[in-house]
Amino acid sequence: MFLSELSLRQFKNYRMRTFRFNPKINIFYGSNGAGKTNVLDALHYLSVTKSYFNSVDHQQILRGEQYFVVEGKLNTDEIEKDLRLVFQRGIGKSMQVNNNELEKFSEHFGTLPVVMIAPGDIQLIYEGSEERRKFVDMIIAQCDRVYLHELGTYQRTLDQRNKLLRDFYENRYRNRELLDVYNEQLGKSGTYIFSARTKFMEQFKPLFLENYKRISTNKEQVNLSYESDLSKTGYPQILQQSEQADFDLLRTTKGIHKDDYSFMLEDQALKKFGSQGQQKSYIISLKLAQFQYLEKTKGFKPLLLLDDIFEKLDLNRLKELFHWMAQGEFGQVFVTDTQQARLEEMVSEHHLDANFFEIVDELNA
Repeated sequence: MFLSELSLRQFKNYRMRTFRFNPKINIFYGSNGAGKTNVLDALHYLSVTKSYFNSVDHQQILRGEQYFVVEGKLNTDEIEKDLRLVFQRGIGKSMQVNNNELEKFSEHFGTLPVVMIAPGDIQLIYEGSEERRKFVDMIIAQCDRVYLHELGTYQRTLDQRNKLLRDFYENRYRNRELLDVYNEQLGKSGTYIFSARTKFMEQFKPLFLENYKRISTNKEQVNLSYESDLSKTGYPQILQQSEQADFDLLRTTKGIHKDDYSFMLEDQALKKFGSQGQQKSYIISLKLAQFQYLEKTKGFKPLLLLDDIFEKLDLNRLKELFHWMAQGEFGQVFVTDTQQARLEEMVSEHHLDANFFEIVDELNA
Protein backbone atom coordinates (compact mmCIF):
# COMPACT_ATOMS: atom_id res chain seq x y z
CA MET A 1 0.00 0.00 0.00
CA PHE A 2 1.27 3.47 -0.86
CA LEU A 3 -0.01 6.95 -1.67
CA SER A 4 1.00 8.02 -5.17
CA GLU A 5 -0.37 11.55 -5.10
CA LEU A 6 -1.58 14.26 -2.69
CA SER A 7 -3.38 17.47 -3.67
CA LEU A 8 -4.10 20.36 -1.30
CA ARG A 9 -6.48 23.22 -1.94
CA GLN A 10 -6.85 26.07 0.57
CA PHE A 11 -5.49 23.82 3.29
CA LYS A 12 -3.58 25.71 6.00
CA ASN A 13 -0.94 27.77 4.14
CA TYR A 14 -1.40 25.99 0.78
CA ARG A 15 -3.59 27.68 -1.83
CA MET A 16 -3.02 24.83 -4.26
CA ARG A 17 -0.28 22.24 -4.58
CA THR A 18 0.06 18.67 -5.81
CA PHE A 19 2.75 16.19 -4.75
CA ARG A 20 3.62 12.97 -6.60
CA PHE A 21 5.23 10.52 -4.24
CA ASN A 22 7.87 7.83 -4.25
CA PRO A 23 6.51 4.49 -2.98
CA LYS A 24 9.45 4.37 -0.53
CA ILE A 25 10.86 7.62 0.90
CA ASN A 26 9.54 11.18 0.53
CA ILE A 27 11.41 14.09 2.10
CA PHE A 28 10.16 17.63 2.61
CA TYR A 29 12.77 20.28 3.40
CA GLY A 30 12.58 24.00 4.01
CA SER A 31 12.70 26.65 6.71
CA ASN A 32 10.67 26.52 9.90
CA GLY A 33 7.09 27.64 9.32
CA ALA A 34 7.17 26.97 5.59
CA GLY A 35 4.49 24.27 5.79
CA LYS A 36 6.38 20.97 5.87
CA THR A 37 4.40 19.63 8.84
CA ASN A 38 1.16 20.72 7.15
CA VAL A 39 1.77 18.14 4.41
CA LEU A 40 2.06 15.38 7.00
CA ASP A 41 -1.10 16.62 8.70
CA ALA A 42 -2.94 16.44 5.37
CA LEU A 43 -1.91 12.77 5.14
CA HIS A 44 -3.26 12.27 8.66
CA TYR A 45 -6.57 13.86 7.58
CA LEU A 46 -6.86 11.37 4.72
CA SER A 47 -6.26 8.54 7.18
CA VAL A 48 -8.59 9.34 10.09
CA THR A 49 -10.49 12.43 8.82
CA LYS A 50 -8.98 14.74 11.43
CA SER A 51 -5.85 16.74 12.16
CA TYR A 52 -3.06 15.26 14.26
CA PHE A 53 -2.36 18.64 15.88
CA ASN A 54 -5.63 20.60 16.06
CA SER A 55 -9.13 19.15 16.39
CA VAL A 56 -10.86 22.33 15.14
CA ASP A 57 -11.48 21.78 11.42
CA HIS A 58 -12.25 25.37 10.43
CA GLN A 59 -8.85 26.46 11.72
CA GLN A 60 -7.24 24.38 8.93
CA ILE A 61 -8.78 26.55 6.19
CA LEU A 62 -6.51 29.00 4.39
CA ARG A 63 -7.09 32.45 5.87
CA GLY A 64 -9.94 34.30 4.16
CA GLU A 65 -11.39 31.23 2.45
CA GLN A 66 -14.51 29.16 3.14
CA TYR A 67 -13.36 25.57 2.60
CA PHE A 68 -10.41 23.23 2.17
CA VAL A 69 -9.92 20.08 0.12
CA VAL A 70 -7.40 17.26 0.65
CA GLU A 71 -7.21 14.61 -2.07
CA GLY A 72 -5.04 11.53 -2.48
CA LYS A 73 -4.54 8.53 -4.74
CA LEU A 74 -4.12 5.33 -2.74
CA ASN A 75 -2.64 2.24 -4.39
CA THR A 76 -3.53 -1.09 -2.79
CA ASP A 77 -2.92 -4.45 -4.49
CA GLU A 78 -2.74 -2.74 -7.90
CA ILE A 79 -6.12 -1.06 -7.28
CA GLU A 80 -6.16 2.74 -7.13
CA LYS A 81 -8.58 4.54 -4.86
CA ASP A 82 -9.33 8.25 -5.06
CA LEU A 83 -9.75 9.77 -1.61
CA ARG A 84 -11.29 13.22 -1.16
CA LEU A 85 -11.93 15.03 2.11
CA VAL A 86 -13.74 18.38 2.11
CA PHE A 87 -14.54 20.77 4.92
CA GLN A 88 -16.81 23.80 4.38
CA ARG A 89 -17.71 26.50 6.87
CA GLY A 90 -21.33 26.18 7.97
CA ILE A 91 -21.74 22.81 6.25
CA GLY A 92 -19.18 20.49 7.80
CA LYS A 93 -16.93 17.70 6.66
CA SER A 94 -17.40 14.97 4.08
CA MET A 95 -15.30 12.06 2.82
CA GLN A 96 -15.47 10.51 -0.62
CA VAL A 97 -13.90 7.29 -1.92
CA ASN A 98 -13.93 6.95 -5.71
CA ASN A 99 -16.48 9.80 -5.85
CA ASN A 100 -18.86 7.99 -3.50
CA GLU A 101 -19.60 9.92 -0.32
CA LEU A 102 -19.39 7.88 2.86
CA GLU A 103 -22.36 7.92 5.22
CA LYS A 104 -20.06 7.45 8.20
CA PHE A 105 -16.35 8.26 8.58
CA SER A 106 -15.98 4.93 10.38
CA GLU A 107 -16.43 3.20 7.00
CA HIS A 108 -13.02 4.57 6.00
CA PHE A 109 -11.28 4.06 9.34
CA GLY A 110 -8.33 1.69 8.96
CA THR A 111 -8.20 1.84 5.15
CA LEU A 112 -5.14 4.10 5.21
CA PRO A 113 -3.46 3.64 8.62
CA VAL A 114 -0.70 6.09 9.51
CA VAL A 115 1.83 6.43 12.30
CA MET A 116 3.01 9.96 13.08
CA ILE A 117 6.15 10.70 15.09
CA ALA A 118 6.31 14.40 16.00
CA PRO A 119 8.06 16.56 18.63
CA GLY A 120 4.82 17.10 20.56
CA ASP A 121 4.48 13.37 21.23
CA ILE A 122 6.43 13.89 24.45
CA GLN A 123 3.11 15.08 25.91
CA LEU A 124 2.04 11.44 26.06
CA ILE A 125 4.30 11.34 29.11
CA TYR A 126 3.43 14.68 30.68
CA GLU A 127 -0.28 15.12 29.94
CA GLY A 128 -3.13 13.39 31.76
CA SER A 129 -4.53 9.93 31.17
CA GLU A 130 -6.88 11.12 28.41
CA GLU A 131 -3.96 11.61 26.00
CA ARG A 132 -2.68 8.10 26.60
CA ARG A 133 -6.16 6.61 26.18
CA LYS A 134 -6.56 8.48 22.88
CA PHE A 135 -3.24 7.08 21.67
CA VAL A 136 -4.28 3.49 22.37
CA ASP A 137 -7.88 3.97 21.23
CA MET A 138 -6.74 5.30 17.85
CA ILE A 139 -4.59 2.21 17.28
CA ILE A 140 -7.28 -0.29 18.24
CA ALA A 141 -10.04 1.55 16.36
CA GLN A 142 -8.10 1.35 13.07
CA CYS A 143 -8.20 -2.44 13.42
CA ASP A 144 -11.60 -2.98 15.07
CA ARG A 145 -14.63 -0.98 13.93
CA VAL A 146 -16.79 -2.56 16.64
CA TYR A 147 -14.40 -1.02 19.16
CA LEU A 148 -14.84 2.37 17.49
CA HIS A 149 -18.64 1.97 17.70
CA GLU A 150 -18.53 0.93 21.37
CA LEU A 151 -16.29 3.90 22.21
CA GLY A 152 -18.87 6.25 20.73
CA THR A 153 -21.72 4.49 22.49
CA TYR A 154 -19.90 4.56 25.82
CA GLN A 155 -19.11 8.28 25.56
CA ARG A 156 -22.69 9.21 24.64
CA THR A 157 -24.06 7.12 27.50
CA LEU A 158 -21.52 8.57 29.91
CA ASP A 159 -22.56 12.12 28.94
CA GLN A 160 -26.24 11.19 29.42
CA ARG A 161 -25.59 9.58 32.81
CA ASN A 162 -23.61 12.60 34.01
CA LYS A 163 -26.41 14.91 32.90
CA LEU A 164 -28.88 12.69 34.75
CA LEU A 165 -26.79 12.93 37.92
CA ARG A 166 -26.90 16.74 37.66
CA ASP A 167 -30.65 16.60 37.10
CA PHE A 168 -31.03 14.48 40.25
CA TYR A 169 -29.28 17.21 42.23
CA GLU A 170 -31.19 20.11 40.68
CA ASN A 171 -34.63 18.48 40.85
CA ARG A 172 -34.14 16.62 44.12
CA TYR A 173 -35.59 13.55 42.46
CA ARG A 174 -33.88 10.32 41.37
CA ASN A 175 -35.15 8.38 38.35
CA ARG A 176 -33.84 4.96 39.34
CA GLU A 177 -35.20 3.22 36.25
CA LEU A 178 -33.40 5.53 33.80
CA LEU A 179 -30.17 5.34 35.83
CA ASP A 180 -30.28 1.54 35.58
CA VAL A 181 -30.68 1.77 31.79
CA TYR A 182 -27.55 3.92 31.53
CA ASN A 183 -25.68 1.64 33.93
CA GLU A 184 -26.50 -1.38 31.78
CA GLN A 185 -25.33 0.33 28.59
CA LEU A 186 -22.11 1.55 30.21
CA GLY A 187 -21.49 -1.98 31.39
CA LYS A 188 -22.03 -3.50 27.95
CA SER A 189 -19.81 -1.07 26.06
CA GLY A 190 -17.28 -0.70 28.88
CA THR A 191 -16.75 -4.44 29.19
CA TYR A 192 -16.06 -4.74 25.46
CA ILE A 193 -13.61 -1.82 25.56
CA PHE A 194 -11.80 -3.21 28.61
CA SER A 195 -11.47 -6.62 26.99
CA ALA A 196 -10.13 -5.10 23.75
CA ARG A 197 -7.63 -2.89 25.59
CA THR A 198 -6.41 -5.85 27.65
CA LYS A 199 -5.91 -8.00 24.55
CA PHE A 200 -4.20 -5.13 22.77
CA MET A 201 -1.72 -4.62 25.60
CA GLU A 202 -0.80 -8.32 25.59
CA GLN A 203 0.24 -8.01 21.95
CA PHE A 204 1.61 -4.46 22.01
CA LYS A 205 3.84 -4.58 25.09
CA PRO A 206 6.36 -7.17 23.78
CA LEU A 207 6.81 -5.10 20.61
CA PHE A 208 7.44 -1.97 22.66
CA LEU A 209 9.95 -3.64 24.98
CA GLU A 210 11.92 -5.09 22.07
CA ASN A 211 12.02 -1.69 20.34
CA TYR A 212 13.32 0.03 23.45
CA LYS A 213 16.01 -2.60 23.78
CA ARG A 214 17.16 -1.94 20.21
CA ILE A 215 17.09 1.85 20.50
CA SER A 216 18.73 2.11 23.94
CA THR A 217 21.17 -0.80 23.38
CA ASN A 218 19.59 -2.43 26.45
CA LYS A 219 21.06 0.05 28.94
CA GLU A 220 18.05 0.17 31.26
CA GLN A 221 14.78 -1.63 31.92
CA VAL A 222 11.43 -0.06 31.10
CA ASN A 223 7.86 -1.18 31.55
CA LEU A 224 4.38 -0.40 30.24
CA SER A 225 1.17 -1.42 31.99
CA TYR A 226 -2.57 -0.97 31.61
CA GLU A 227 -4.44 0.30 34.68
CA SER A 228 -8.23 0.04 34.94
CA ASP A 229 -10.98 -0.01 37.54
CA LEU A 230 -12.18 -3.18 35.82
CA SER A 231 -8.97 -5.02 36.68
CA LYS A 232 -10.32 -5.61 40.20
CA THR A 233 -14.04 -5.92 39.60
CA GLY A 234 -16.42 -5.65 36.66
CA TYR A 235 -19.66 -3.96 35.78
CA PRO A 236 -22.20 -3.52 37.34
CA GLN A 237 -20.29 -3.79 40.64
CA ILE A 238 -18.04 -0.78 40.12
CA LEU A 239 -21.05 1.46 39.41
CA GLN A 240 -22.84 0.16 42.47
CA GLN A 241 -19.79 0.71 44.67
CA SER A 242 -19.25 4.27 43.40
CA GLU A 243 -22.90 5.30 43.24
CA GLN A 244 -22.92 7.51 46.33
CA ALA A 245 -19.74 9.26 45.22
CA ASP A 246 -21.37 9.80 41.82
CA PHE A 247 -24.40 11.40 43.47
CA ASP A 248 -22.16 13.63 45.59
CA LEU A 249 -19.81 14.71 42.76
CA LEU A 250 -22.47 14.80 40.00
CA ARG A 251 -20.37 12.69 37.62
CA THR A 252 -19.47 9.07 36.96
CA THR A 253 -16.33 8.48 39.03
CA LYS A 254 -15.48 4.90 38.02
CA GLY A 255 -15.24 3.10 34.69
CA ILE A 256 -13.09 2.64 31.62
CA HIS A 257 -13.09 6.41 31.01
CA LYS A 258 -10.65 6.55 33.95
CA ASP A 259 -8.23 3.99 32.49
CA ASP A 260 -4.56 4.88 32.21
CA TYR A 261 -1.28 3.48 30.90
CA SER A 262 1.72 3.56 33.20
CA PHE A 263 5.11 4.49 31.69
CA MET A 264 7.90 3.18 33.92
CA LEU A 265 11.71 3.28 34.00
CA GLU A 266 13.47 0.90 36.41
CA ASP A 267 10.23 0.66 38.51
CA GLN A 268 9.97 4.45 38.73
CA ALA A 269 7.75 6.90 36.87
CA LEU A 270 9.32 7.88 33.55
CA LYS A 271 7.77 11.34 33.89
CA LYS A 272 9.72 12.08 37.08
CA PHE A 273 12.91 10.08 36.75
CA GLY A 274 13.55 9.63 33.01
CA SER A 275 16.20 11.74 31.28
CA GLN A 276 15.30 13.61 28.09
CA GLY A 277 17.05 10.94 26.02
CA GLN A 278 15.26 8.11 27.82
CA GLN A 279 11.90 9.79 27.36
CA LYS A 280 12.54 10.31 23.64
CA SER A 281 13.58 6.68 23.26
CA TYR A 282 10.43 5.59 25.12
CA ILE A 283 8.15 7.59 22.80
CA ILE A 284 9.92 6.38 19.65
CA SER A 285 9.62 2.79 20.91
CA LEU A 286 5.88 3.27 21.48
CA LYS A 287 5.40 4.65 17.97
CA LEU A 288 7.41 1.90 16.33
CA ALA A 289 5.35 -0.65 18.25
CA GLN A 290 2.24 1.12 16.94
CA PHE A 291 3.57 0.65 13.40
CA GLN A 292 4.36 -3.02 14.00
CA TYR A 293 1.00 -3.73 15.64
CA LEU A 294 -0.91 -2.11 12.78
CA GLU A 295 1.14 -3.99 10.20
CA LYS A 296 0.60 -7.31 11.95
CA THR A 297 -3.12 -6.77 12.47
CA LYS A 298 -3.97 -5.14 9.13
CA GLY A 299 -1.68 -7.31 7.02
CA PHE A 300 0.10 -4.38 5.34
CA LYS A 301 2.45 -1.57 6.35
CA PRO A 302 0.94 1.77 7.41
CA LEU A 303 2.36 5.09 6.26
CA LEU A 304 5.12 6.38 8.54
CA LEU A 305 5.24 10.15 9.07
CA LEU A 306 8.42 11.50 10.67
CA ASP A 307 8.20 15.18 11.62
CA ASP A 308 11.49 16.90 12.55
CA ILE A 309 13.12 13.65 13.67
CA PHE A 310 16.55 15.31 13.73
CA GLU A 311 15.23 17.25 16.72
CA LYS A 312 14.13 14.05 18.48
CA LEU A 313 17.01 11.62 17.98
CA ASP A 314 20.77 11.74 18.32
CA LEU A 315 22.90 10.77 15.32
CA ASN A 316 23.36 7.13 16.33
CA ARG A 317 19.64 6.52 16.86
CA LEU A 318 18.87 8.38 13.64
CA LYS A 319 21.27 6.22 11.63
CA GLU A 320 19.69 3.12 13.16
CA LEU A 321 16.26 4.33 12.04
CA PHE A 322 17.48 4.88 8.47
CA HIS A 323 19.16 1.48 8.62
CA TRP A 324 15.75 -0.05 9.40
CA MET A 325 14.32 1.80 6.40
CA ALA A 326 17.05 0.32 4.21
CA GLN A 327 16.21 -3.15 5.50
CA GLY A 328 12.61 -2.69 4.41
CA GLU A 329 11.08 -2.65 7.91
CA PHE A 330 8.84 0.26 6.87
CA GLY A 331 6.70 0.86 3.81
CA GLN A 332 6.16 4.37 2.50
CA VAL A 333 7.87 6.99 4.68
CA PHE A 334 7.44 10.78 4.79
CA VAL A 335 10.13 12.89 6.49
CA THR A 336 10.42 16.62 7.24
CA ASP A 337 13.55 18.58 8.09
CA THR A 338 15.01 22.06 7.72
CA GLN A 339 18.22 20.94 6.00
CA GLN A 340 18.34 19.21 2.64
CA ALA A 341 22.03 18.28 2.81
CA ARG A 342 21.89 16.08 5.91
CA LEU A 343 18.86 14.23 4.59
CA GLU A 344 20.59 13.63 1.26
CA GLU A 345 23.60 12.31 3.17
CA MET A 346 21.44 9.87 5.15
CA VAL A 347 19.64 8.69 2.03
CA SER A 348 22.90 8.24 0.12
CA GLU A 349 24.67 6.47 2.98
CA HIS A 350 21.89 3.88 3.23
CA HIS A 351 21.27 3.61 -0.56
CA LEU A 352 17.61 4.59 -0.25
CA ASP A 353 15.23 5.53 -3.06
CA ALA A 354 13.74 8.94 -2.22
CA ASN A 355 11.92 11.95 -3.64
CA PHE A 356 12.81 15.41 -2.33
CA PHE A 357 10.33 18.31 -2.14
CA GLU A 358 11.37 21.85 -1.30
CA ILE A 359 8.72 23.61 0.77
CA VAL A 360 8.48 27.38 0.61
CA ASP A 361 5.80 29.46 2.32
CA GLU A 362 4.40 30.92 -0.89
CA LEU A 363 1.92 33.15 0.95
CA ASN A 364 4.68 35.02 2.77
CA ALA A 365 7.48 34.68 0.21
